[in-house]
Amino acid sequence: MKKDDDFITEDAINDLIRYSEDDDDTDFEEEPYFDDEPEYEESGGESADEEYPVEFKPKKPVRAYNNGGGHYGGGSRKKGGRIGAVICITAAVVAVAAFIGVDSGIIGNYKSNFANNFSKVFSNFKSDDTQTPEQTPEPDANYNTAVESGVTVSFEGAGETEYAPYKDGIICVQMNHMSYFDESGALVWETDTAIVDPILKAEGGYIMLAENGGNKICLYNDRKLVYDVDDADTIMSANVSKNGDVVAVTSKASYKGGISVYNKTGAQIFSWASGSDSVISADISASSRRVAVSLLNTDETVKTTVQLFDINETESYERIDVDDTVIFNIEFTGSIANCFGDNRILGISTGGKIVYDNTFSGVQLTHSAIDGDGNQVLTYDDANIPMMNTYTQKGALKESVTLTGVADFVDINGKKILYNIGRDVYFGKINSDGATKYSAAMDIKDLIIISDDSFVIVYSNSLEFVTV
Repeated sequence: MKKDDDFITEDAINDLIRYSEDDDDTDFEEEPYFDDEPEYEESGGESADEEYPVEFKPKKPVRAYNNGGGHYGGGSRKKGGRIGAVICITAAVVAVAAFIGVDSGIIGNYKSNFANNFSKVFSNFKSDDTQTPEQTPEPDANYNTAVESGVTVSFEGAGETEYAPYKDGIICVQMNHMSYFDESGALVWETDTAIVDPILKAEGGYIMLAENGGNKICLYNDRKLVYDVDDADTIMSANVSKNGDVVAVTSKASYKGGISVYNKTGAQIFSWASGSDSVISADISASSRRVAVSLLNTDETVKTTVQLFDINETESYERIDVDDTVIFNIEFTGSIANCFGDNRILGISTGGKIVYDNTFSGVQLTHSAIDGDGNQVLTYDDANIPMMNTYTQKGALKESVTLTGVADFVDINGKKILYNIGRDVYFGKINSDGATKYSAAMDIKDLIIISDDSFVIVYSNSLEFVTV
């Protein structure tokens, strides 16, 4: 699954940019965007003032502005203050396959825990003062230390396995094999698969497996194979919606990447290729079936363009330009495309409006996670002080606390936060007397929330299922 030693360095990013600059000059005319953008239906979510005591009033995050015609001119980044990562179609595609493969390889290590965990992408990441509330120290005491149960299950290669919460348990995917455990640690089912190097996503009742660096996409409902298709191009990353729609980012001959969309029957319903900018990430909305694509351009300066597509049209209907930022991951929650960049996190509605824009400077981001409703948590280092921020579905800062040490992994599910500092595991609402502190038996390789009262600790060759 995620490997702590697979961190992106500035030298690696510089190499990627050099690959991009050396790429062939393929003429390509960018798609127009439409002014008559679709209406944006706001998703629900509790406000920070409703969830936290009156004495704690976090400041609102900085909101981005529309610069006419849906274009956005932005500052810098999301978690890491870096200058550019890029995917190229020639030899560079092979060289950076691990980077764009957001479900495995370098970015996958971070995204999985963010959706999973995009950590240490860069060393110069910073956070805007206008969005940081008064810092509240995390309490050192008053944790619950007793749990209802803790069951350890032997699982060879657990530290190198892909995981995803699914229904009331967890999906575990290895080479040519998939298994499902319930929250008690009982093996419910297992099956062989045709995927050697898996990209794993689970949404609603669907489980998607794609061959990282290959062509195959498989969609499952529990252990039942719904379809097995081969894409014409090499798959670099993939996402699935709650409706069973799969969107894959692919390499494409004579282009700088492309996307393919398959419905739940396995029929390809949309495809598109980019001739001028590198395709980095894509996702599809379950509510509107709109597709958001992140494109990177490094011709003069680092710039990401997020393009929105209607699968019934051939051209993009909206584009948002974000200067000095590399958006390497897009995750839809409802009608909001949550865009994670190296120096900012922003939300874009399917109508092309900026819903939130959190920019960072002066701190080093270490980990982040987002749940299926859009709640977010991130940890960062501010002048050697470990911090944690939580955000609502619309990007409003809920709380910022000082941690007692550097967190290795984080996850979020509604109001529940899961993280560890060494072998100490913390689970619950931040600054709550109801939070649990649990001591892991071995070094931790990953943490995954299963439900409101259970989580999984991943060790090298075993899984521990904890119910509080």
